[in-house]
Amino acid sequence: MSICLRATGRSSEGERTCKRRLYSLPFGVPARNVADAMKKAMPPAGSRSNEEKRAAKRAAKGQTPTGARRPATAAAAPSLRERIAEAKKLEALDRAKARAPSVKTTKPGAVQPAAAESATPPLRNSDFPNTYIKEISVQLDDPDHSVTLTWTGPQAAAQETGPFRSSPGAGLKGLNCDDPATSHRSGSKCTPKGTFVVSGFQDHLNCDSRASDVTWFVRARGIALHYFPTVPKYAASHGCVRLEEKRVAQLIQSNSRVDLTNVVIDGVWTKPRKQW
Repeated sequence: MSICLRATGRSSEGERTCKRRLYSLPFGVPARNVADAMKKAMPPAGSRSNEEKRAAKRAAKGQTPTGARRPATAAAAPSLRERIAEAKKLEALDRAKARAPSVKTTKPGAVQPAAAESATPPLRNSDFPNTYIKEISVQLDDPDHSVTLTWTGPQAAAQETGPFRSSPGAGLKGLNCDDPATSHRSGSKCTPKGTFVVSGFQDHLNCDSRASDVTWFVRARGIALHYFPTVPKYAASHGCVRLEEKRVAQLIQSNSRVDLTNVVIDGVWTKPRKQW
């Protein structure tokens, strides 16, 4: 039996077959006959057991082998309704007013710094509010999504008008932001088409401090013009108009007037490769 085991080196099934055949040999059999019996007991090279054959058949039919674990199914992608609900939460966060800075009290009689000088916007023209931005025009056409400024007042001709590069809203996956009704939909992450008025200003968005020098024009949806460090040549924002240059965002914020400056969103929006 030990000879058989060393010679075969096979699985337990082959060993048992070998044992049965060797035990059937009578005592005193020549060594040549023992060797022949061992060759017969060893399964042919390349042969497969019945279990291996059954596993191969199941694999060919696309069936899972017995005892094998099925791969875990991937989590289902959120529906459009769920994504709109998440976008509305972001809108609510942005339209909330930023916290007012803490006010430090001073002792009676102490000299206070000139508030007017410290609060003056950096790029405000010297004739403001007589000279101010009357209209901010945003064209949704790729690749520049041009922003141009129309001024009014005694010094209007001396002011910078653009055009300046921007990037509008990419929209939720599957939505067509070129449709005006869709672009006005809350939670769509589209830049709304139409004519609006400037409704206020803020240092930066509540949801992302990188978005600075904010000029609101659809505050109910958290939609504004603002500076952002990434302004690609396609629609990429969550609905706001990203401005490529911080200086331009400051220029708009410093020279626009609430309820007097119009924001006109027009042009042809092109669906980007990636939507939200």
